[in-house]
Amino acid sequence: MSDSRFAVLLRILRGAEARDPRWPAIEGELGLQLPGSYKALVEQFGASVWQDFLRVLSPFDEQRELRRVGGATLEADRALRREFPWYYPLPLYPEPGGLLPWAVSDNGDVLYFITAGLPDQWPTVIKGARAPEFEVCFLPPALLVYHFAAGSLRSTILPRSERA
Repeated sequence: MSDSRFAVLLRILRGAEARDPRWPAIEGELGLQLPGSYKALVEQFGASVWQDFLRVLSPFDEQRELRRVGGATLEADRALRREFPWYYPLPLYPEPGGLLPWAVSDNGDVLYFITAGLPDQWPTVIKGARAPEFEVCFLPPALLVYHFAAGSLRSTILPRSERA
């Protein structure tokens, strides 16, 4: 990743505000407010790909669209939950406090917000492609992406990337 992408991520982490006027409509459609760090990340980088592996979903992108890809992911999760309920100890969006996908990996791993409490404090569940493996990360989305891209994210599911 180029140093300029790191610099922009650091600026987002220091409190850059989301400004796109489309967010209220998206949040109204979803029925919840999204974390500011996620919105600023999407505004700056769109449906971005990090280290050619981690793909951040965006409500403004046709190919990696948050509602379409996230909806398909949740549909598959619901089908699996019916068969293997112990794979899903948390509810799925739109259930209260449900998991909402916001990023996916090339391996099929999914990063979900736990939509309980204040949006800027939502943790992320990183669910491995081969359930029931999962872990919880308490970093804001932009900081999680920063650490992943820098190769400093401690995860047993996502591979450690080499900073390019």
